[in-house]
Amino acid sequence: MLHWIRSLSLRSEFVVVIGLAFGWALLSSLQSVLSGASAQTDAAFTFSAAALWSVLIIELTVLAMLGWFLRARGWALSHFGPPPQRHDVLPGLVLMAASIVAYQVLAVLALSGGVELKPAAMSPGVGWTAILAASAVNGFYEEIFVCAYVIVVLRERWGLWPAIHVSTAIRVAYHLYQGSTGVLGIVPMGLIFAGWYARTGRLWPLVLAHFALDVIGLAALA
Repeated sequence: MLHWIRSLSLRSEFVVVIGLAFGWALLSSLQSVLSGASAQTDAAFTFSAAALWSVLIIELTVLAMLGWFLRARGWALSHFGPPPQRHDVLPGLVLMAASIVAYQVLAVLALSGGVELKPAAMSPGVGWTAILAASAVNGFYEEIFVCAYVIVVLRERWGLWPAIHVSTAIRVAYHLYQGSTGVLGIVPMGLIFAGWYARTGRLWPLVLAHFALDVIGLAALA
């Protein structure tokens, strides 16, 4: 098994990582779009405690599987940047603020153009434990795979901007279930995060910013 894993091409490795990390989310988003689920409700998507815990369990499971797979392929966490440091906090907060401002600008433009923006909703009974735990795991999970891994692999082969655009496109694709409101937030976030990581190679400010954005977004719905 290990010999076969190590013999895979980088292209095959990329397909395995992205397919396993986001295949389930991509299929779920596609099913939601094709079924027109959000068009039948007042909310683009409804978060529940069960949904948050389910995502957390899935992501922890996939993290363990892909962690083993990538280690067998010679990857280490250090390939995605230096360890977390105190001075990662400020750029993390700046990235969070830039994403919020960019979304607000795009939302105003969309509304002035007549685009309907349905908000997300939250089911009763979602507590802070679920919000914080899901946000922490999801922040690391998404940034290590859709940003750091994609950028590191593709930048040397396709160039800086194609790597940034592929990272953003994947991120948007598995968030389509959130409707136009979610897409307006994910597009600038994806471009800002991928661009910043491509320039600096620092992962942890992205994780912090993503965690903060998830907590703020979910807390606002609670």
